[in-house]
Amino acid sequence: MVGLRTQENEKFNRFFALIQAEAEKKDSVFFADAGDGNEFATSTMEGEDMMGWLVPKEKVEEFEPLWEKDSIDDSWSDFFTWAVWTKDGEAIHVHFEG
Repeated sequence: MVGLRTQENEKFNRFFALIQAEAEKKDSVFFADAGDGNEFATSTMEGEDMMGWLVPKEKVEEFEPLWEKDSIDDSWSDFFTWAVWTKDGEAIHVHFEG
């Protein structure tokens, strides 16, 4: 899955798809750096707050090879953000902070 360095289980992939759907609304792609706690699990989905880069689509081609090599310098720090989840009833929502 775009934006993930590791293979994850189906429940987490559903959560990460929510993150990417939110990124799409901003004409961007989210590239994960790491999970940051605040974990949740439902019968169909699991995840946690994620930190990473929300990169505009026009910069993805430049950013992705650096991200894959884990060689991102400070010039990308303006794109670093948090993907934070919230729950409303049974629905999980994601928004970006930072």
